[in-house]
Amino acid sequence: MSEAPDTGESGSRVYPPAAALFPDRHVHWPGWLALLLAVVALALVIAGWLHFSRLQQQQLVRQNAELQALNQKLDALGQTAALKSQLDSAQNSTQQALKNFGDQLDSMNAAVTDLRRRSERGRDAWIKAEAAALLMAANDQVQLNADPALALKALASADERLRLLSDPGLIPVRQQIAKEEAELRSVPQADITGMAATLTSLSESAGKFPLKRVAPENYMPGDAAPAATSGNMKPTLWQRFKAGLERLARDIFTVQRRNQPIEPLLTPQQDYFLRQNLELRLAAARAALLQRDSAAFQSSVQLARSWLETYFNPRDGGVKSAIAQLAQMQQQQIDPPLPDISASLTLLRRLEPPRATAP
Repeated sequence: MSEAPDTGESGSRVYPPAAALFPDRHVHWPGWLALLLAVVALALVIAGWLHFSRLQQQQLVRQNAELQALNQKLDALGQTAALKSQLDSAQNSTQQALKNFGDQLDSMNAAVTDLRRRSERGRDAWIKAEAAALLMAANDQVQLNADPALALKALASADERLRLLSDPGLIPVRQQIAKEEAELRSVPQADITGMAATLTSLSESAGKFPLKRVAPENYMPGDAAPAATSGNMKPTLWQRFKAGLERLARDIFTVQRRNQPIEPLLTPQQDYFLRQNLELRLAAARAALLQRDSAAFQSSVQLARSWLETYFNPRDGGVKSAIAQLAQMQQQQIDPPLPDISASLTLLRRLEPPRATAP
């Protein structure tokens, strides 16, 4: 039996050396140890190489991934560069388009400014031309028609047109227009329209005016008493015959005493022509009134008034009113002297631009 191993003082078991256990074997420790170390070193080298290979592989994988990411980034950068190039090209095109648009806008602004200037100049010229035409119409009304009322309206319209222009050079023209308006207002103006309407009404009523009569329309013979005989004497035959003749003469004849000469009665034909002539004379007076022909107007009115007083019944209300109206018309001045209003037109024409340069 083998002996039990001895225990030390501490109680731990102490094994005998290998030589004691195997006395028949000879152990060469340095060789085995070197071999073992070589094996361990080889294992460590292999393990290190495997670990290094694994690390290298992982690094290669990581580098491949990074390279792929970098390639993707490079592709993205390439696309970005291409896009940037396209954007730069588009930006350059846009800038060129903006520049062209700016040039066109400047040209349009210049054209609009020139058009506005031409338009304003044309508007001013047009307004001045309108004012000149109105002033010419006012002069025509004064010189040709002798109508100061219409001339005043034309002057006022011309001044209203010139008031639209802020041109200090027009101040003398407007001052002259105001002076001419004051001169026209000082002219006595007859109611031409009212007088013409009155003459028309009288002409229409001429056929209704009663004529003057020189004999009574109804005769009522008076009953004259026979001459009284003296006493109670019975009239003789001769006296009765004489009284009968006197009654017969009173029944047949009427004797009237007049202080004025007797005018013969008009026949119906003369009555018709008298009324027609009166209507024509009143119409002629109206035409002369509208033409401002004072001589013809006064002559026609005077003749119509004379006929009314001579041939028509002056006690009739219509005839009396017609005579009064004609007498009032004779006192009216239908063609008073009118002032010269051509100075304003002369001043305005001096300010008008030449027609060749007008836009």
